[in-house]
Amino acid sequence: MDAAMHAAKDHGFSLLYVITEGAEQRPTSRVWGLLSLTVEMLQVVRVITHVTYGWTHESQAMARWFDLVAVVVDQVRQWVPDLYFYILACVLVVVACADSVFIIKRTRDGVLAAVWPLKVLRFLVATIVTTLLSTTLEFLLYPLDCTTDGMTASEWLHGGGAGC
Repeated sequence: MDAAMHAAKDHGFSLLYVITEGAEQRPTSRVWGLLSLTVEMLQVVRVITHVTYGWTHESQAMARWFDLVAVVVDQVRQWVPDLYFYILACVLVVVACADSVFIIKRTRDGVLAAVWPLKVLRFLVATIVTTLLSTTLEFLLYPLDCTTDGMTASEWLHGGGAGC
């Protein structure tokens, strides 16, 4: 039992080392960290100023302009349908889950020679969780959104005229 626990600690700490490899070695890491925190803070401002929490629609629209990702997505949405964003968000989540399962299997088998799956997972988590969290959730909820131009999931499941 003690040997298994020691092996689990070794594998866990080696995974953490590889994931955080080079984080403090680059001189731009502090600037990148500050930029990432700023993007995250502005996304939180956008989320907490939602109409659900008592803010007006005007306040929500103004706060949306603070979120850089939302501003870029709003500009791209003029030419690209929302369905493509939904598919992209699903692909990102499925790839992250598949990469996680691959890493778990490789770790269980004791093979940690390949570093690329960890770097891919680190990139996907950094992209999905920090930079695109609220936008990815918005894309994933697209089929349930009652403001879509096409058919919602409620109408598809319960027939035309179904409420949201």
